[in-house]
Amino acid sequence: MNEIKAVVGRAFHLPGDDIDTDRIIPARFLRCVTFEGLGERVFEDDRKQAGGKHPFDQPENKGCEILIAGANFGCGSSREHAVAAVQRWGIKAIIAHSFAGIFRGNATANGLVCVDVTGEGYKQVIEALKHENCFEIDLDNMVVDVVYEDGVLPPYVSCTMPLADRDMLTTGTWDTTATLLQAGELIEATAARLPYMA
Repeated sequence: MNEIKAVVGRAFHLPGDDIDTDRIIPARFLRCVTFEGLGERVFEDDRKQAGGKHPFDQPENKGCEILIAGANFGCGSSREHAVAAVQRWGIKAIIAHSFAGIFRGNATANGLVCVDVTGEGYKQVIEALKHENCFEIDLDNMVVDVVYEDGVLPPYVSCTMPLADRDMLTTGTWDTTATLLQAGELIEATAARLPYMA
């Protein structure tokens, strides 16, 4: 099982609230058969409009694994492609003021960690990013820590996520394929007992 108990990595900030799924991955890219190549198209229109100055185009953000976003991130239409595009760019976790419910559901189902940090805690994360850009999201303790060069990880701010999502991530049951494979013998035993399978 692919358990996710923590994410550690460099982070960068994507300013703005109400960033919807059509901005994350424009509708014209939804015709793909697989999700391959979507990482190159993440925020395609926003990036073109920004003329190379979009956070996803900044050289210092290349290789970052944590995105810090505003309120209601991932609002709009249900679009699993939006999660896939963010992940295939390299993001493993998002710290936001809040998330749209459908985006969060799609994220958890694909192993993308989404934690809420609100109020003063959100301001502290943004302020910390001005000095240090490496963070740890600890799902066991539900806290976001700043990772300093000397390796010290002082508790920083509390974060939240729905308990069901946390349980799925930390136990690996978010990975439905792995869950089915692990239950193979039980599935076969159940199928053998069904009269219409005989």
